[in-house]
Amino acid sequence: MSLAISLRSEMLKTRRTASFWLALIGAAFIPVIFFLVYVLKADKMVKQLQMMPWESHLFMNWQVFNAFLFPMFIIMMAALVPQIEYRNNTWKQVFASPQSNAEIFFSKFLAVQGMVLLCVVSFNVFVILAAVVANVIHPQYSFFKASFDWEALVRLNLRTYASVLGISALQFLLGMRFKSFIAPVGIGLALLIGGQVASGFHWEHADLIPYSHPTLTLQSIAQKKGGWFVQHEYLSIAYAAGFLLLGYLDLRFRKEKG
Repeated sequence: MSLAISLRSEMLKTRRTASFWLALIGAAFIPVIFFLVYVLKADKMVKQLQMMPWESHLFMNWQVFNAFLFPMFIIMMAALVPQIEYRNNTWKQVFASPQSNAEIFFSKFLAVQGMVLLCVVSFNVFVILAAVVANVIHPQYSFFKASFDWEALVRLNLRTYASVLGISALQFLLGMRFKSFIAPVGIGLALLIGGQVASGFHWEHADLIPYSHPTLTLQSIAQKKGGWFVQHEYLSIAYAAGFLLLGYLDLRFRKEKG
C-alpha cells in the first residue's frame, strides 16, 4: 500500500471526527470577533485603521492567532488523530493491514498537517472577509482604497507554518505515544505557556524552545527582520525532522503497539 493511499484513508477517517469542524471554527473565531468590533465600534476603529488598514488588520488578527490559538489547535489536532485508533481500539487492525510502519506513521502525521493547513487557509479567508464585509457595512473604512500586499501575506503564512512544524512534530510524537488524550494536550499546554513566558520576557535562549517560535516569528515580522525565513524558523524545521525520526523509531521498535 502506498503512502498516498494510506493518507487518503487517514483523511477519510479524520473527516468522520470533529477535526474538520474544529479547524473551521478555530479559524473563524478571531476574525468574527474583530468583525464584530469593527461593526459595533466603527467610530473608534475607523480612526485606528485609517493608516495602513490592511497591515494593521492582518497584524492584529495574526498576533492573537499565533500567540495561543493556532499552537493550541495543533496540540489538540496532533492528539486527536492518533486517538481515532486508541478510542476505537483498532491499532491491531491498522498494523495487520498491508501498510508499512512508515506509511502508518507518516500518513497520520500528514493528516494532521492537512487539518493544520485547512485551518490556516480558512483563517486567511475569514480575516479578509471580516475586513471586506465590515467595509461594506461601514463605507468609512479605507480597506477598499488601500492596496493589499499579497506577497507579504504569503511570506507571513509560510513563516508561520515553518515556525509551528517543531511543535507539530513533537506533539504528534506525544499523541502517538500516549493512549490518553489528556496527557499530550496537558504536556503541550504546559510547554506552550512556558514558551510564551520565555518569548514574552525576551529570554535570550527563547529561540531554542519550539513553543516560542510562532510568537518570535510575528515579532521578527513586526520588526521587519529577515527575508523569507530566520534562524528560529530553520531551527523549527530541524526540530520537526528530529522529532519525526524519534517518533518513527519509537513506533518501529515498540514491543507493544496500540
